[in-house]
Amino acid sequence: MQFADKLLALPIVVKLKKFFPAIAFLAGFGWDSWTLGHKVYGTDLLFLLAYYLGALVFVVLLSARLEHPEGWTPERIQAESDHMKTVKGKQALVVRHRFLDREWSEVWKNRFSWVVQFCFGSLFSALVVCYFKSSGSLASFVLVLVLASLLVGNEFLQKKYESFGFTLAFFCLLGTMFMNFTIPHLVHRIGFIWFFVSTLLSFGVCILIQKISHRSWKVLIAPGMISTLLVIAYILNWVPPVPLVLKQRMVCQNFDKATYSCDVDAPGFLQRVGLKIPSVHRIDGNEIYVVSSVYAPAELKAELEYRWYYQNPETGSYSLTDKISSGRMIIRGGRDDGFRSFSKKSKVPAGKYRVETAYKGGAVIGAIAFEVFNEALAPSAYVRDSLK
Repeated sequence: MQFADKLLALPIVVKLKKFFPAIAFLAGFGWDSWTLGHKVYGTDLLFLLAYYLGALVFVVLLSARLEHPEGWTPERIQAESDHMKTVKGKQALVVRHRFLDREWSEVWKNRFSWVVQFCFGSLFSALVVCYFKSSGSLASFVLVLVLASLLVGNEFLQKKYESFGFTLAFFCLLGTMFMNFTIPHLVHRIGFIWFFVSTLLSFGVCILIQKISHRSWKVLIAPGMISTLLVIAYILNWVPPVPLVLKQRMVCQNFDKATYSCDVDAPGFLQRVGLKIPSVHRIDGNEIYVVSSVYAPAELKAELEYRWYYQNPETGSYSLTDKISSGRMIIRGGRDDGFRSFSKKSKVPAGKYRVETAYKGGAVIGAIAFEVFNEALAPSAYVRDSLK
């Protein structure tokens, strides 16, 4: 520790120290975006587990406090012994010196809270990327914004983490989000039951910390409220269906199931840059296909559904017209470019549509908006495209 203290006291380090949080934030978030944004490997899960366990250890250490403000001094032991002789007769006074029955110095508190901040920041960074990739609706994106806000706020909360109740609440939130992302990789399933298990496990760890630290049960109020709100959010489909990620999607005609290729309207400049939604100039009698690929970890199975919405031209609001699912929409994970599936409709009036690719009965993974015109273009105005 003396070497570390001397290193931190160097003038150049002192000048750069104020930039450390920003450097760590940008480096960590950039790395997570590059790696987790493409594919999740077993080593990624091990790193996340290490951050979670590291946070667990130092949250426990930060829970330490003297059971009595003055501690078990010789004078207090004598006073308690005299009291027991007076009130309860001759009984031996047993003083249990628990490891957490202590008061850390400000230096050690600062070190512990810094490690907690680092572990929390690493978890927040990875979870923001993972949940963002799986977020396909405005409602589920709200949770991503909350995680992103906490990721940024974490850089300014080191001193706050010295407060045990505050830290335990953050730990509960991160624990539930971490387990909800990790458990599907282990059991090869997703759904409410597994999210509920994630929530129970995370809250159970908080109860264990409370028992170990001999703190009042009141420190569990905030974690309990967070756990309840997360379960409600999942029921309302506000929690992205991690670890599913929509890789590609397109709307087209003349679909070939063997190659997953079809004809799309040749995109103009505005469509290429995302300033205009794709168009489908429907050839008489052709069906409209929405084709997508969804990445899932190896061996994971989950059923998808496609939700078709039509925009009322008078009100501008979208209304659900169809929910389509079938046996061919059951994901079998492990393909790097994602599990491919499609939905089709034969009678599609002209107008604007939005089709969502979603976990069956659950949250949206991604969506595509497009406009249908019931008038064909010249053959040269169509191009052949395909999913990888």
